[in-house]
Amino acid sequence: MATITYTVTVATGTTQYGTGNRYYINGELAPVLYLQEGNTYIFDTSDSTNDTHIFAFSTNPNNDPAAPYTTGVTTTGTSGQTGSNTTIVVAPVKRTGAPVLFYYCTVHSGMGGSAQTIPPTSETTEYNPQIDDIIEEAYERTGVMGTRTGYQLRSARRSLNIMFQEWGNRGVHLWKVKLAKIPLVEGQAEYNFAADSTNFPQDIDSVLEAYYRNNSTPTAPVDVALTKIDRSTYSQTPNKLAKGTPSQYYVERKINPSIFLYTTPSSSVSSTTTPSNFQFCFYYLAKIQDAGSYNFTSDVVNRFYPCMMSGLAYYLSQKYSPDRSQELERRYESELLRALDADNQGTSTFISPQTFYGDGV
Repeated sequence: MATITYTVTVATGTTQYGTGNRYYINGELAPVLYLQEGNTYIFDTSDSTNDTHIFAFSTNPNNDPAAPYTTGVTTTGTSGQTGSNTTIVVAPVKRTGAPVLFYYCTVHSGMGGSAQTIPPTSETTEYNPQIDDIIEEAYERTGVMGTRTGYQLRSARRSLNIMFQEWGNRGVHLWKVKLAKIPLVEGQAEYNFAADSTNFPQDIDSVLEAYYRNNSTPTAPVDVALTKIDRSTYSQTPNKLAKGTPSQYYVERKINPSIFLYTTPSSSVSSTTTPSNFQFCFYYLAKIQDAGSYNFTSDVVNRFYPCMMSGLAYYLSQKYSPDRSQELERRYESELLRALDADNQGTSTFISPQTFYGDGV
């Protein structure tokens, strides 16, 4: 649990209790505080303005009627002097939780405000279910209960892998977009994993954008966008080994993709001594990794967890509870649509009117 320190000062202010000396917490006039159960809160009262004012807690506003709260509360030193503070460790209370609290001055009325107590959080955002948890959740959604047989587990893992492949056909998943940087080789048209297993990725699903980088001046690299062409256009180039500065690329989509550059790099845009000086760079969509062992976690970001479990339930229903397939498919498609909608870059779009210029006639 966390330890949080607040600085307490006293100055004139106006609150629901009128105008007069009031507590300021971190410079804010009598704010509402939110104290999480289990955390430790230190209220530093060493500022000289706290002299003659004693900071405390109550279960009643302004401690009226008197109901001081002392559970987990300790006071150190004398208010207004170095080292003085009031510390509270907010104790969790089973079922009901800690009471709503109010901070006040034990000597002067109307100086404080409220301190809401809130239940503790997990303090983590790393929920990543294992494959066996995903399978269990999916089976429960299909209505298939009880102990899973070995075959049912293998069947579910197989369906999960098939669904991941189907996701690859749905569009671009931002968490799987990667950048590859391949050194340019003079006169080389085809680049693939077989030719350069060190730099060329093996998990390419599709190539998105590409550019040529001149990095001969590392502090001022120059990037030039390359144009993607199709097989037909590339096949019509008369001399595919012509040398120059690459301006186009063609992706041969196969199990292990190849990328062809046109023109091929000349000696002025390639380097054998410093390969990083001239690079063919491209963003690509990587394949989603297979489910693997049951104690592995999935290669999926959290925004896709709901549709992953709904999707697996739908796939399994086709084999084990076909009467529920239609319903589960609707849920799956709805959750997948929301996930894909959230899986975007959030960039602005501007639409400009098309302009035509006459010939003066």
